[in-house]
Amino acid sequence: MTPVTDVRAVTRAHAVRFRYVLGLLLALLFGLAASPAASAQDAPPPPPRSLAALAPGLPGNPTNVEFFRPNQEIRSAIISVTSNYDPNHPIPVLFGFGGWHDSPENYRNYSRFANTGAAQEAIVVYPRGRENAWEGAPYARTLRGGDVAFVRQIVAELQHHFNVDMNRIYAAGMSNGGGFAANLACQAPDLMAGVVGVSGAYYNPVNEGCAPGSVPTFLVHGADDKLTHYNGGALHEAPYLPVMDLIHNRAQANGCAPQPVVQNLRGGVVTQFGFPGCQDEAVHWRINGQDHNWFFSPDIANETWNFLARQNKALQGPAE
Repeated sequence: MTPVTDVRAVTRAHAVRFRYVLGLLLALLFGLAASPAASAQDAPPPPPRSLAALAPGLPGNPTNVEFFRPNQEIRSAIISVTSNYDPNHPIPVLFGFGGWHDSPENYRNYSRFANTGAAQEAIVVYPRGRENAWEGAPYARTLRGGDVAFVRQIVAELQHHFNVDMNRIYAAGMSNGGGFAANLACQAPDLMAGVVGVSGAYYNPVNEGCAPGSVPTFLVHGADDKLTHYNGGALHEAPYLPVMDLIHNRAQANGCAPQPVVQNLRGGVVTQFGFPGCQDEAVHWRINGQDHNWFFSPDIANETWNFLARQNKALQGPAE
């Protein structure tokens, strides 16, 4: 038996549906006209781990934050904003870079910047390298300029949410990360107010094709470093610079006298090479009898922050 469709019922259903849709459209139109802010309030929230979403709760809470790169890659960093943050006062930023295979969590732990003035005075950023490596090294997964661009992006996004002191952007690192800190002085002297390399792996690219500009530089290296030898060598089939060659190059860029003043400090544990007459400081500490380390004696975390905290692009001449 063939079912019979009631045409009047279908017509009534269509009419009801039409009035319902029309009512929704009119309500939406009048609602938008009456309350223009409603569309902004109803916009989808930002990604749950982006800096935009997390910034209000960051002071006092070290947090892993995601950054969306222009090539659609997602990278991340641990960001620690001091609980003393005051939006009325510009705040410096310290970047910390670990060695090859070092996660930012591991570097944050052993670097001990949490025990220095940086924890009370700065935003400390521990970026994650691609496969935990930084550009300039032969094992890096980032081409020249890629990690520098990532650092610039982090600074730019921090500026949107915090009162960042752009005259006080610093970088410090260990081993491969120390080489990358030197690379930032080479490629981004406009951004960097000071860099520190500890037991740095100074592969040749970190000091090639440098942009003109002066950056306060402090290099710390064990005289008996068995991995990245004090007098240079090759590792992973790639040459790296002697420490004294790099500090001389940075001293030249910083307008220093050609020869350093040599002093023994800490009972002879440290030999300091300090270049006089500089536009910006260039200092090297050779730690005698020490290997490839992030040094606890001397306390290199505090020495790093003591050096960097006195550097300011707004001030002329070397810090005193």
